[in-house]
Amino acid sequence: MRRLIATAFYLFRYAVLSATLIVIGGFLMATFAGGVAATGAGGAPAMAGVVLAALVMPWLFLPRTVAQRRKGKRRAKRTQSRARSSARPRPPARSRAPSSSSSSSSSSSPSLPRNGHDFEQWVADRLELHGWRAVVTAGSGDQGLDIIAKRDGRKIGIQCKRYDGAVGNKAVQEAFSGRAFHRVDAAVVITTGHYTESAKALSRKTGVHLLHVKDIPRMRRIC
Repeated sequence: MRRLIATAFYLFRYAVLSATLIVIGGFLMATFAGGVAATGAGGAPAMAGVVLAALVMPWLFLPRTVAQRRKGKRRAKRTQSRARSSARPRPPARSRAPSSSSSSSSSSSPSLPRNGHDFEQWVADRLELHGWRAVVTAGSGDQGLDIIAKRDGRKIGIQCKRYDGAVGNKAVQEAFSGRAFHRVDAAVVITTGHYTESAKALSRKTGVHLLHVKDIPRMRRIC
């Protein structure tokens, strides 16, 4: 409806301007050819003015009209392209992959071996990763220490307990006696479980460190 009204208004304006130019052109041509009009041939210049106005008028207005139509088409195309782009569904956001630290911490517990000797080797390997030189002692006659670890001139004896429950006094006593036998600088108990209150009290008296497997990366600062 808006296009129809705009077209009708444009045609009306075009007709008014055309009539005005025709009248002005005819008047000018009749004025400049006044001498001829006195001889009785005044109709010819007026007609020439009308024809000239009819020929010049399209050159004045048609290029402008074509340019307006092109602009209108360009605007319509832009509007359509914007509408299509807004209507397109956006791709779902990519979920970030978990960091290596979170994945390693979450998978560390399931990867722990259940066997006691395998667990000792697992602890020794983790110590090696964090700068320690770790050696697993013999299974029999270890005198309470499963691993001997060295770093920066310090020698540490470790008692490993692959428990799901509580670790009691016995592990603390074994680590304490192993410290004297192997002549290490510090004795440590490492477990996957937790410690009883009695074991904690005994560790404070004997100086044995009670750690969890999660404490291996910072064992250098603890011991």
